Amino acid sequence: MRLLLLLSHEQNRRLLAEKLTPYYDISTADSDLTSGGFDLCIVDSTTLRRFRSELESHARAEEPVFLPYLLVVDRDVDQVETTALELVDEVISVPIVLEELGPRLKSLLRTRRLTQELSERNQVEEMAAIISHDLRNPLNVARGNLELGRETNEDDYFETTAKALDRMSTLIDDLLSFAKQEYATPDFTSVSIRDVAARSWHLLETGDATFHLELEDDTVVVADPSRLQELFSNLFRNACEHNDERLTVTVGTLPDGFFVADDGVGISEAERASVFETGYSTNTDGTGFGLPIVKRIGDVHSWAVSVTDSTTGGAQFDFTGVQFVDEVSTPLGRE
Repeated sequence: MRLLLLLSHEQNRRLLAEKLTPYYDISTADSDLTSGGFDLCIVDSTTLRRFRSELESHARAEEPVFLPYLLVVDRDVDQVETTALELVDEVISVPIVLEELGPRLKSLLRTRRLTQELSERNQVEEMAAIISHDLRNPLNVARGNLELGRETNEDDYFETTAKALDRMSTLIDDLLSFAKQEYATPDFTSVSIRDVAARSWHLLETGDATFHLELEDDTVVVADPSRLQELFSNLFRNACEHNDERLTVTVGTLPDGFFVADDGVGISEAERASVFETGYSTNTDGTGFGLPIVKRIGDVHSWAVSVTDSTTGGAQFDFTGVQFVDEVSTPLGRE
Protein backbone atom coordinates (compact mmCIF):
# COMPACT_ATOMS: atom_id res chain seq x y z
CA MET A 1 0.00 0.00 0.00
CA ARG A 2 1.25 3.49 -0.89
CA LEU A 3 1.34 6.26 1.75
CA LEU A 4 1.70 9.94 0.90
CA LEU A 5 3.30 12.06 3.64
CA LEU A 6 2.41 15.76 3.36
CA LEU A 7 3.97 17.24 6.48
CA SER A 8 5.14 20.86 6.53
CA HIS A 9 7.99 20.15 8.97
CA GLU A 10 10.76 18.64 6.83
CA GLN A 11 12.50 16.78 9.66
CA ASN A 12 9.25 15.25 10.91
CA ARG A 13 8.41 14.18 7.36
CA ARG A 14 11.82 12.57 6.90
CA LEU A 15 11.81 10.77 10.26
CA LEU A 16 8.29 9.42 9.78
CA ALA A 17 9.14 8.24 6.27
CA GLU A 18 12.14 6.35 7.65
CA LYS A 19 9.98 4.65 10.28
CA LEU A 20 7.27 3.59 7.81
CA THR A 21 9.44 2.63 4.81
CA PRO A 22 10.01 -0.97 6.04
CA TYR A 23 6.23 -1.51 6.00
CA TYR A 24 4.82 0.64 3.19
CA ASP A 25 5.63 2.27 -0.12
CA ILE A 26 6.27 5.87 0.98
CA SER A 27 6.10 9.11 -1.00
CA THR A 28 6.86 12.60 0.35
CA ALA A 29 6.52 14.46 -2.96
CA ASP A 30 3.84 17.15 -3.23
CA SER A 31 3.67 16.39 -6.94
CA ASP A 32 2.00 13.04 -6.18
CA LEU A 33 -1.13 15.00 -5.37
CA THR A 34 -1.45 15.63 -9.09
CA SER A 35 -0.99 12.04 -10.20
CA GLY A 36 -2.77 10.44 -7.25
CA GLY A 37 -2.16 6.73 -6.79
CA PHE A 38 -1.86 6.78 -2.98
CA ASP A 39 -3.89 4.68 -0.54
CA LEU A 40 -3.58 6.87 2.55
CA CYS A 41 -2.42 10.45 3.11
CA ILE A 42 -0.88 11.82 6.32
CA VAL A 43 -1.16 15.59 6.70
CA ASP A 44 -0.72 18.28 9.34
CA SER A 45 -2.81 21.41 9.85
CA THR A 46 -0.63 23.51 7.54
CA THR A 47 -0.60 21.11 4.61
CA LEU A 48 -4.28 20.32 5.08
CA ARG A 49 -5.12 24.00 4.60
CA ARG A 50 -2.69 24.30 1.69
CA PHE A 51 -3.85 21.23 -0.25
CA ARG A 52 -7.44 20.96 0.96
CA SER A 53 -9.05 21.36 -2.47
CA GLU A 54 -6.76 18.73 -4.02
CA LEU A 55 -7.42 16.29 -1.17
CA GLU A 56 -11.17 16.78 -1.40
CA SER A 57 -10.98 16.24 -5.15
CA HIS A 58 -9.11 12.94 -4.69
CA ALA A 59 -11.61 11.76 -2.08
CA ARG A 60 -14.55 12.49 -4.40
CA ALA A 61 -12.83 10.78 -7.31
CA GLU A 62 -12.32 7.61 -5.25
CA GLU A 63 -15.91 7.38 -3.98
CA PRO A 64 -17.46 5.07 -2.99
CA VAL A 65 -14.03 3.53 -2.35
CA PHE A 66 -12.71 4.79 0.99
CA LEU A 67 -9.59 7.02 0.73
CA PRO A 68 -8.34 7.71 4.28
CA TYR A 69 -6.65 10.86 5.58
CA LEU A 70 -4.78 10.98 8.90
CA LEU A 71 -4.13 14.35 10.55
CA VAL A 72 -1.08 14.97 12.76
CA VAL A 73 -1.75 17.64 15.40
CA ASP A 74 -0.16 19.19 18.45
CA ARG A 75 -1.49 18.10 21.84
CA ASP A 76 -4.20 20.75 21.79
CA VAL A 77 -6.62 19.25 19.27
CA ASP A 78 -9.16 22.00 20.08
CA GLN A 79 -7.03 24.42 18.05
CA VAL A 80 -7.76 22.47 14.84
CA GLU A 81 -10.52 23.94 12.69
CA THR A 82 -13.77 21.98 12.69
CA THR A 83 -13.90 22.09 8.89
CA ALA A 84 -10.50 20.38 8.81
CA LEU A 85 -11.70 17.56 11.05
CA GLU A 86 -14.60 16.94 8.68
CA LEU A 87 -12.19 15.85 5.94
CA VAL A 88 -9.88 13.58 7.93
CA ASP A 89 -10.64 10.10 9.25
CA GLU A 90 -8.13 9.83 12.09
CA VAL A 91 -6.17 12.25 14.29
CA ILE A 92 -2.89 11.51 16.03
CA SER A 93 -0.92 13.81 18.32
CA VAL A 94 2.82 14.48 18.35
CA PRO A 95 5.17 13.06 19.37
CA ILE A 96 4.11 10.14 17.18
CA VAL A 97 4.67 6.70 18.67
CA LEU A 98 5.01 4.01 15.99
CA GLU A 99 3.33 1.41 18.21
CA GLU A 100 0.26 3.64 18.32
CA LEU A 101 0.38 4.77 14.70
CA GLY A 102 0.80 1.28 13.25
CA PRO A 103 -2.59 -0.18 14.31
CA ARG A 104 -4.39 2.97 13.11
CA LEU A 105 -2.80 2.75 9.68
CA LYS A 106 -3.65 -0.95 9.42
CA SER A 107 -7.28 -0.31 10.34
CA LEU A 108 -7.70 2.52 7.81
CA LEU A 109 -5.97 0.59 5.03
CA ARG A 110 -7.96 -2.55 5.81
CA THR A 111 -11.16 -0.59 5.31
CA ARG A 112 -9.82 0.81 2.03
CA ARG A 113 -9.01 -2.70 0.75
CA LEU A 114 -12.49 -3.85 1.70
CA THR A 115 -14.18 -1.08 -0.27
CA GLN A 116 -11.90 -1.74 -3.23
CA GLU A 117 -12.86 -5.43 -3.25
CA LEU A 118 -16.55 -4.61 -3.02
CA SER A 119 -16.20 -2.10 -5.85
CA GLU A 120 -14.55 -4.68 -8.10
CA ARG A 121 -17.39 -7.10 -7.34
CA ASN A 122 -20.09 -4.60 -8.24
CA GLN A 123 -21.43 -4.51 -4.69
CA VAL A 124 -20.74 -0.82 -4.17
CA GLU A 125 -24.33 0.38 -4.03
CA GLU A 126 -25.14 -2.21 -1.40
CA MET A 127 -22.12 -1.50 0.80
CA ALA A 128 -21.03 2.11 0.30
CA ALA A 129 -23.59 3.70 2.60
CA ILE A 130 -22.95 1.14 5.33
CA ILE A 131 -19.21 1.60 5.22
CA SER A 132 -19.29 5.39 5.09
CA HIS A 133 -21.90 5.67 7.87
CA ASP A 134 -21.44 2.70 10.19
CA LEU A 135 -17.64 2.74 10.17
CA ARG A 136 -17.21 6.49 10.42
CA ASN A 137 -19.53 6.75 13.42
CA PRO A 138 -17.43 4.60 15.80
CA LEU A 139 -14.28 6.05 14.24
CA ASN A 140 -15.37 9.56 15.22
CA VAL A 141 -16.37 8.35 18.69
CA ALA A 142 -12.97 6.71 19.18
CA ARG A 143 -11.11 9.75 17.93
CA GLY A 144 -12.98 12.22 20.15
CA ASN A 145 -12.81 10.13 23.30
CA LEU A 146 -9.14 9.32 22.79
CA GLU A 147 -8.25 12.99 22.74
CA LEU A 148 -10.47 13.70 25.76
CA GLY A 149 -8.83 10.82 27.57
CA ARG A 150 -5.39 12.23 26.89
CA GLU A 151 -6.43 15.64 28.14
CA THR A 152 -8.18 14.45 31.32
CA ASN A 153 -6.51 11.07 31.88
CA GLU A 154 -9.91 9.64 32.85
CA ASP A 155 -10.39 5.91 32.20
CA ASP A 156 -14.00 6.29 31.03
CA TYR A 157 -12.89 8.00 27.82
CA PHE A 158 -10.39 5.25 27.03
CA GLU A 159 -13.00 2.57 27.72
CA THR A 160 -15.40 4.28 25.29
CA THR A 161 -12.60 4.40 22.70
CA ALA A 162 -11.93 0.68 23.14
CA LYS A 163 -15.63 -0.16 22.70
CA ALA A 164 -15.81 1.94 19.52
CA LEU A 165 -12.75 0.17 18.08
CA ASP A 166 -14.21 -3.22 18.99
CA ARG A 167 -17.40 -2.31 17.12
CA MET A 168 -15.39 -1.28 14.07
CA SER A 169 -13.51 -4.59 14.15
CA THR A 170 -16.76 -6.58 14.40
CA LEU A 171 -18.35 -4.62 11.56
CA ILE A 172 -15.34 -5.10 9.28
CA ASP A 173 -15.25 -8.84 10.04
CA ASP A 174 -18.96 -9.11 9.22
CA LEU A 175 -18.52 -7.14 6.00
CA LEU A 176 -15.71 -9.42 4.86
CA SER A 177 -17.71 -12.51 5.80
CA PHE A 178 -20.76 -11.20 3.96
CA ALA A 179 -18.75 -10.61 0.78
CA LYS A 180 -17.02 -13.98 1.09
CA GLN A 181 -20.26 -15.98 1.06
CA GLU A 182 -21.01 -15.09 -2.56
CA TYR A 183 -17.55 -15.20 -4.08
CA ALA A 184 -15.52 -17.83 -2.23
CA THR A 185 -15.83 -21.35 -3.63
CA PRO A 186 -17.66 -23.66 -1.18
CA ASP A 187 -16.10 -26.96 -0.10
CA PHE A 188 -18.98 -29.40 0.24
CA THR A 189 -18.59 -32.57 2.25
CA SER A 190 -20.68 -34.63 4.69
CA VAL A 191 -20.70 -33.27 8.24
CA SER A 192 -22.52 -33.89 11.52
CA ILE A 193 -24.99 -31.12 12.37
CA ARG A 194 -24.68 -31.98 16.06
CA ASP A 195 -20.90 -31.58 16.08
CA VAL A 196 -20.86 -28.33 14.11
CA ALA A 197 -23.70 -26.75 16.11
CA ALA A 198 -22.17 -27.72 19.47
CA ARG A 199 -18.77 -26.42 18.43
CA SER A 200 -20.27 -23.13 17.29
CA TRP A 201 -22.11 -22.66 20.56
CA HIS A 202 -19.08 -23.35 22.76
CA LEU A 203 -16.92 -20.89 20.80
CA LEU A 204 -19.31 -18.00 21.57
CA GLU A 205 -19.84 -15.97 24.71
CA THR A 206 -23.48 -16.85 25.47
CA GLY A 207 -23.77 -15.82 29.12
CA ASP A 208 -26.44 -17.78 30.99
CA ALA A 209 -28.21 -18.93 27.82
CA THR A 210 -28.89 -22.67 27.45
CA PHE A 211 -28.17 -24.84 24.41
CA HIS A 212 -30.39 -27.79 23.50
CA LEU A 213 -30.09 -30.36 20.68
CA GLU A 214 -33.12 -32.18 19.30
CA LEU A 215 -31.43 -34.43 16.76
CA GLU A 216 -29.73 -37.79 16.56
CA ASP A 217 -25.97 -38.26 16.83
CA ASP A 218 -25.85 -39.52 13.27
CA THR A 219 -27.68 -36.58 11.65
CA VAL A 220 -25.32 -35.88 8.75
CA VAL A 221 -25.79 -33.40 5.89
CA VAL A 222 -23.89 -32.28 2.83
CA ALA A 223 -22.48 -28.82 3.56
CA ASP A 224 -19.41 -26.63 3.66
CA PRO A 225 -18.27 -27.22 7.28
CA SER A 226 -16.79 -23.76 7.88
CA ARG A 227 -19.83 -22.00 6.44
CA LEU A 228 -22.24 -24.19 8.37
CA GLN A 229 -20.39 -23.26 11.55
CA GLU A 230 -20.62 -19.59 10.61
CA LEU A 231 -24.36 -19.98 9.99
CA PHE A 232 -24.89 -21.41 13.47
CA SER A 233 -22.60 -18.80 15.06
CA ASN A 234 -24.52 -15.92 13.52
CA LEU A 235 -27.90 -17.36 14.53
CA PHE A 236 -26.75 -18.05 18.09
CA ARG A 237 -25.21 -14.59 18.41
CA ASN A 238 -28.36 -12.99 17.00
CA ALA A 239 -30.55 -14.85 19.49
CA CYS A 240 -28.40 -13.88 22.48
CA GLU A 241 -28.14 -10.22 21.44
CA HIS A 242 -31.92 -9.79 21.08
CA ASN A 243 -33.07 -11.62 24.22
CA ASP A 244 -32.29 -11.80 27.92
CA GLU A 245 -29.81 -14.20 29.48
CA ARG A 246 -32.43 -16.82 30.44
CA LEU A 247 -32.72 -17.82 26.81
CA THR A 248 -32.78 -21.39 25.51
CA VAL A 249 -31.59 -22.03 21.95
CA THR A 250 -32.54 -25.29 20.24
CA VAL A 251 -31.25 -26.98 17.09
CA GLY A 252 -33.43 -29.75 15.66
CA THR A 253 -34.37 -31.56 12.47
CA LEU A 254 -37.21 -31.08 10.00
CA PRO A 255 -38.43 -33.67 7.47
CA ASP A 256 -36.20 -32.11 4.80
CA GLY A 257 -33.87 -29.93 6.82
CA PHE A 258 -33.12 -28.46 10.23
CA PHE A 259 -34.10 -25.49 12.40
CA VAL A 260 -32.61 -23.13 14.98
CA ALA A 261 -35.17 -21.85 17.50
CA ASP A 262 -35.24 -19.89 20.74
CA ASP A 263 -37.79 -19.11 23.45
CA GLY A 264 -37.23 -15.35 23.40
CA VAL A 265 -39.39 -12.45 22.27
CA GLY A 266 -39.66 -13.66 18.68
CA ILE A 267 -39.73 -11.69 15.42
CA SER A 268 -42.97 -10.01 14.38
CA GLU A 269 -44.50 -10.79 11.00
CA ALA A 270 -43.92 -7.18 9.97
CA GLU A 271 -40.17 -7.54 10.58
CA ARG A 272 -39.70 -10.96 9.00
CA ALA A 273 -39.51 -9.55 5.48
CA SER A 274 -36.68 -7.22 6.54
CA VAL A 275 -34.43 -9.29 8.80
CA PHE A 276 -32.38 -10.68 5.91
CA GLU A 277 -31.73 -7.22 4.44
CA THR A 278 -28.19 -5.88 4.67
CA GLY A 279 -27.71 -3.40 7.51
CA TYR A 280 -31.09 -4.08 9.16
CA SER A 281 -30.93 -4.49 12.92
CA THR A 282 -33.26 -3.75 15.84
CA ASN A 283 -30.29 -3.86 18.22
CA THR A 284 -28.27 -0.64 18.55
CA ASP A 285 -25.11 -2.71 19.03
CA GLY A 286 -25.81 -4.98 16.06
CA THR A 287 -24.06 -4.66 12.71
CA GLY A 288 -27.02 -5.70 10.58
CA PHE A 289 -25.00 -8.41 8.81
CA GLY A 290 -25.60 -11.53 10.91
CA LEU A 291 -28.84 -12.67 9.30
CA PRO A 292 -27.91 -11.57 5.73
CA ILE A 293 -24.80 -13.74 6.14
CA VAL A 294 -27.07 -16.63 7.22
CA LYS A 295 -29.24 -16.09 4.14
CA ARG A 296 -26.24 -16.10 1.80
CA ILE A 297 -24.88 -19.28 3.36
CA GLY A 298 -28.27 -20.90 2.82
CA ASP A 299 -28.31 -19.69 -0.81
CA VAL A 300 -24.83 -21.13 -1.43
CA HIS A 301 -26.15 -24.52 -0.28
CA SER A 302 -29.41 -24.13 -2.28
CA TRP A 303 -31.38 -24.27 0.97
CA ALA A 304 -34.63 -22.38 1.44
CA VAL A 305 -34.36 -20.10 4.49
CA SER A 306 -37.42 -18.83 6.37
CA VAL A 307 -38.28 -17.37 9.75
CA THR A 308 -41.37 -18.17 11.80
CA ASP A 309 -42.53 -18.59 15.42
CA SER A 310 -41.01 -21.32 17.53
CA THR A 311 -43.22 -23.63 19.58
CA THR A 312 -42.32 -21.56 22.65
CA GLY A 313 -43.18 -18.22 21.02
CA GLY A 314 -39.67 -17.15 20.13
CA ALA A 315 -37.99 -17.00 16.73
CA GLN A 316 -37.34 -20.04 14.56
CA PHE A 317 -35.20 -20.21 11.42
CA ASP A 318 -35.98 -23.11 9.10
CA PHE A 319 -33.57 -24.52 6.49
CA THR A 320 -35.17 -26.88 3.99
CA GLY A 321 -34.03 -28.64 0.85
CA VAL A 322 -31.11 -30.08 2.83
CA GLN A 323 -29.41 -33.24 1.60
CA PHE A 324 -29.01 -35.89 4.33
CA VAL A 325 -26.42 -38.68 4.03
CA ASP A 326 -25.49 -41.75 6.06
CA GLU A 327 -22.05 -40.90 7.43
CA VAL A 328 -19.47 -38.18 7.94
CA SER A 329 -16.70 -38.07 5.35
CA THR A 330 -14.58 -35.32 6.95
CA PRO A 331 -13.94 -35.19 10.71
CA LEU A 332 -14.75 -31.84 12.28
CA GLY A 333 -11.76 -29.53 12.49
CA ARG A 334 -10.04 -30.94 9.39
CA GLU A 335 -12.12 -29.23 6.71
